[in-house]
Parts: sequence; C-alpha cells; structure tokens
Amino acid sequence: MKKYIVLPLKNVYRIVGDDYYLIDCVLSELKEACGGEMSDLNQSYFDDENFSADKLIDSCNQMPFIAEKRLVIVRELSKVSEQDKQKILNYAKNSSPFSVLAIIDNNKNFVSIQGALIDCKTLSFLELSKLIQEKFAEHSTSINSDAVKLLIENSSYNLTKITSEIEKLCAYSAGKEITREDVENLVSKSDDYTIFELSDALSKKQPERAIKILELMLETLEPSMILSLLAGHFRRLFHAKISSLSNQELSKLLGVKEFAIVKAKEQSANFTAVNLKKIVELILNTEYMIKSGQMNAENAVHFLVFSILELK
Repeated sequence: MKKYIVLPLKNVYRIVGDDYYLIDCVLSELKEACGGEMSDLNQSYFDDENFSADKLIDSCNQMPFIAEKRLVIVRELSKVSEQDKQKILNYAKNSSPFSVLAIIDNNKNFVSIQGALIDCKTLSFLELSKLIQEKFAEHSTSINSDAVKLLIENSSYNLTKITSEIEKLCAYSAGKEITREDVENLVSKSDDYTIFELSDALSKKQPERAIKILELMLETLEPSMILSLLAGHFRRLFHAKISSLSNQELSKLLGVKEFAIVKAKEQSANFTAVNLKKIVELILNTEYMIKSGQMNAENAVHFLVFSILELK
C-alpha cells in the first residue's frame, strides 16, 4: 500500500475521504513519524463530545515528551462555531513546530485551513486488485483474478471489509490459491451489492432470481431496511440516468462514493427514465401501505418486486 505521509512532516493536515481504513492508515503513519512513545502524554483526541478550540490549541502548543512531535487528532466535527473555526484557522497560520494537527474533515468545516491535504477516497478497482494481491503474498498464498474481482464486488469496494475477508480467506486457504468458488462460499455480500443484484434481476425481468435474492435478504434484514436500501438505490439510478453532471459532481450531490455512481450509470442503462421514476413512486407507495396498515411489511416487499417486474 502506498504511503500517505511524506517527510518532513507538516504541522497541519486536513484529511478527507470516505475510506476509513485508509484514514486509520494515515493516522498510524503520523504516529510513527512523530516518533517516541505515542502515549497519552504525546497525543490528544478531539471530537463532538470534548471539542474546544482553546483546549485544542493548548494541546498543540504543549512540548512533546521524549518524542519529536505531539500528535493532535480532530475526528469529524459535525458543527463548529464561526468563532472556534477562526481560532483554529488563525493557529494554522502560525502553528507550533513541535506538534502535528490532523483534522479529519469530511464535513468541510476547515476547507480554507493552511495545511497539507490528504485524500483517502475509495481506491479504484486496479488499486484494490494490486493491494489484495500484495496482502495475500504477505500471507504466503495467492488469489486468482476472478476471485479478486468477486471479493471487491461482494465487499462494495470497502477496504475495511476487504481486509477482514482477506484474513478469513488466508486462514482457510492453508497456502493454496484462493479461487472464485472460495470467495463465493466464504465472503458474505454487502447489502449494497445484494441490492445491486436484485436490481439487476428486476431489470432483466428474471422473477425467480429476483425472489430468491429477496428471500435471502429477508433472512437477515427487516423489510423496512430493504425498502430503504431500494429507495436509495433507485433514486441513485434515476439521477444517474437523467443527470448531465460528472461522476464526481453527482457523487458529492448524492453523498455516495464515486464508484457507486459509475455502477449506477451502468445499471441505469437497463431501465428507461420513465420506469425509474415509476419505481421510485412504487417504493414510496409501498412504504405508505405498510405505515398505514394496509399491508403486512413482508408481503408489501414481495408486492413491490412483482410490481417492478410487471413494468413495461
């Protein structure tokens, strides 16, 4: 895996991106680069529960204890007052040379801060493929290309899940090459990927496959959760179908990963814009029937699937 921290260390880092495994890797690199024992004496954490701009700045201005630098980490503040924001922006302009301030800022509170930007966005298919091969090599085993592809898809490109599944597959393999069949048997599909499969079956008018996927989902998910996942998925398909925005712009607008937009555009080609609009309306009507007591939740989800299959 590539290194995110380049020496010499900066005094302030703004970290963004939707892959929290990579964010944790960045924080680990910073801890190592700061040197010395990363005890409570040399690091501080701030989040919504304990955030104070004054205390944060005080922490940054403390001298490190038997280390090159102190590490001060700010995790995803949901809201910051303009006064506190200005205090931190001012600090960044004249930051302490004895500390590193790392702000995880997906909520965009500190867009204008002076510091280095690290983007921990979801890795591409090729980047993930290379990483997976490297991880298996570290365990003195291997995985074929078909198995790599399925592992990535079943995990919805989520590196935290991929890493966890690699540990499981390596323990199972006993040194032999991992195949697609091994992944099929051992790696559970993420909810996002299962919804994608259900949508694919619906677009291809495959009732038996669609019902089989739905029944499998109902074994682990409440009908209300399935409806929620379907609603988000088909709204995404509808926007992907009609929007002229770029993948990056659309991902920011809808609050999803960019690869999800790429997959949505691919799958939206199997539906007309009119039908996608009708499906979103069907989902809303189904939710209303459940909430108003007109239909049992599980029956309602089955009714929705059959209604989509019948669309011309």
